[in-house]
Amino acid sequence: MYTLQVVNKLTPSQQQMMRALEQDAFPQFGAVDEQTFVPIARYGRLLWYTSTKDERPLAVAQVIRDYEDATCAYIFGYYVRSDYQGKGLGSQFFNAVLQFLQQESFTSVVLTVDIKNEAAIRLYKKTGFKIEEERLHEFGQNEHRYFMRKKFN
Repeated sequence: MYTLQVVNKLTPSQQQMMRALEQDAFPQFGAVDEQTFVPIARYGRLLWYTSTKDERPLAVAQVIRDYEDATCAYIFGYYVRSDYQGKGLGSQFFNAVLQFLQQESFTSVVLTVDIKNEAAIRLYKKTGFKIEEERLHEFGQNEHRYFMRKKFN
């Protein structure tokens, strides 16, 4: 049984855990650190997918509100722990995140994804996201991203 948990504040040990989870999820890019995920927890939404069998979250989503369109959520970060990948948990968690955002009265959700991350692109398309734009060098030289959007009915 999995639970979607909204985290508003991180203890120092949770901050260290988050740093380790980020490094595991994104070893080639470096990790988001306390300077980013603490403000997201306090002023955005830090969402954990948890299990009673494991004290660490199995999956994490970081969400902020679009300043220019308050009804739009931006998924800043989304990942499943490496030891839980390939088991369908990512789809289940992502659908739970989308349901949560819809319940929070958002009318659309946006995100960017590496244009080479075929598995993530498939997941996003499967859940109703559409590619609106290709952003070249979005996060630096040769870091190309798709900008994708999902509109809720």
